[in-house]
Amino acid sequence: MSPSAHVPIGRVVKTHGLKGEVCVAPATDLSFDFALGLRVWFVPPPASARGGRITGIRQGSKGPMLTIEGIDDVNVAVQLRGADILVRTEDLPANWYDMEDDPDDVIGFDVIDEEHGLLGSVSEIIYTGANDVWVVDGSFGEVLIPVIDDVVLDVDRPERRITVRLLPGLMPGEAYET
Repeated sequence: MSPSAHVPIGRVVKTHGLKGEVCVAPATDLSFDFALGLRVWFVPPPASARGGRITGIRQGSKGPMLTIEGIDDVNVAVQLRGADILVRTEDLPANWYDMEDDPDDVIGFDVIDEEHGLLGSVSEIIYTGANDVWVVDGSFGEVLIPVIDDVVLDVDRPERRITVRLLPGLMPGEAYET
């Protein structure tokens, strides 16, 4: 995959405190240490803040918490909730793409369930604060796959194939039984 001009490194989940610090769901499993000092932009851009430089990073209980220049008030920070944080590709470490797989590169991968067989292919990724969700379109209709260890058993990138074990209630029309 060729890199674009900007790449998302995370998503603002919530604010922390009154001085504009934000909690972030990282886009990768990599440490956020590389991002200190980088200029970032928010998508969608809020009315009050277009971007700024990361001036502080500390680890919170559920992920990194960032201090960003120009975001020094909780009223400004709250407008960032749900926004993707982007950096220029040229600002990333030289081995960025070698360090972590691009989560978007599973688009088009076949998804095979242990019980139901071929479900279809990944058409979209929904980014949530807790985990990503793959939207799989195929002969069963649209199936939403939570990207968690209990469900995703294997991602075979050379074969462009994902093996899953669906939890009860994930198949369309299937009732969840307790």
